Amino acid sequence: MNQKKPGPMFTTPPRKVCPVCGQVSYSPAGVHPQCAEAQADEKRMKKLKAKKPDKTTVMDATPSAWRKPCPKCGTQVHVRKAQCECGHKFVVQKTKSGVGEDD
Repeated sequence: MNQKKPGPMFTTPPRKVCPVCGQVSYSPAGVHPQCAEAQADEKRMKKLKAKKPDKTTVMDATPSAWRKPCPKCGTQVHVRKAQCECGHKFVVQKTKSGVGEDD
């Protein structure tokens, strides 16, 4: 019972390592298809990024369904607010349930 297992008869050749990601490649060419695609697109993406200017985000003044302008100060206020910070009171419509009643 003191016998060791014999060594392998055939040695497997070392598998190719992908030059892009550094992992063992399953592809016969030695490069993963997705890595080859990323490597080919790298030059094109650099040109596109260099050509495209950085846009600053500017809040546009387009009307929103969730905001309403205050007629007194002009700031945008949420539609459910009954009073603006400047003191202007908006007209509140009465509902059937009586939720919007002013006392």
